Amino acid sequence: MILVTGATGHIGRAVVRRLVSLGHDVAAMVRDVEAARLRLPSGIVMRMADYDDVAALGNAFAGIDGLVLISSDGEATTVLRHHTNAIEAAVAANIRHITFTSIIDIDEGSPFYFAPVYRDAETRLALSGVPSTVLRCGLYCDFILEYWLDPCRTSGELALPVGGGRVAPISRDDVAAAVAAVAARPEKSHATYTITGDQALDFGKIAAAYGQAMGRQLRHRACAKNEYLTSASARLDEPWSHAFATLCASIAEDRYSHVSKDFTDITCQAPESFRDFLLRATSSSPAQI
Repeated sequence: MILVTGATGHIGRAVVRRLVSLGHDVAAMVRDVEAARLRLPSGIVMRMADYDDVAALGNAFAGIDGLVLISSDGEATTVLRHHTNAIEAAVAANIRHITFTSIIDIDEGSPFYFAPVYRDAETRLALSGVPSTVLRCGLYCDFILEYWLDPCRTSGELALPVGGGRVAPISRDDVAAAVAAVAARPEKSHATYTITGDQALDFGKIAAAYGQAMGRQLRHRACAKNEYLTSASARLDEPWSHAFATLCASIAEDRYSHVSKDFTDITCQAPESFRDFLLRATSSSPAQI
């Protein structure tokens, strides 16, 4: 039995569907069973738990062989606590293997707000004694579209403090494919994989690709951090404006430009290109070309 946490989120439910299609016994950890029934395959085993409820985590993990630990979200100390609770519960439940979604940039010198959080989780996994596979994921195509590109549709200008930094975007669907492949065959997996797209793009090219997909011009302008913070704070709650600004600083230091072939090695297929992702994601827009 494989348990997937965060099973109603985009990556979690995609992992559940893929594992079910491969014939595995799958359980979904959810907080709202009724809502989960609308998002997950019919007949799927539901286990109710919350990352903050240690007792519920213990019950949810009972009898589970493999755990897919989809990273939590929120303020940094909250995410750190959630990961700690889940890893400790997995140890107590004698889980045989953990598959964890981490990030590329966990370096001690990183300016990114979440780098220490994921570095802590990876350290805890390494010390837990539970065989684990960590997938260090690049920047999601979906994130770039939702938080940086779409908000600039009207202005026609993407102003980010990333300098000349590049990223190799990977879609959440592709991340889910890699996660499911590892969880399905943990005995064949390495300890760590880096999951990225197959091309590193600067933000001029990212803006141009969006403009082509939407049928309107968008240009990138490298701005100062304070300018971005002012703009982001007007539409985002904390900690997100600060978190995204520090992510930009990490990108400016070229911490997200690495291109890995691990996705293809795991799944035996090429990752979706950023251009193809944009065309798919914006296909319902009347402004597309």
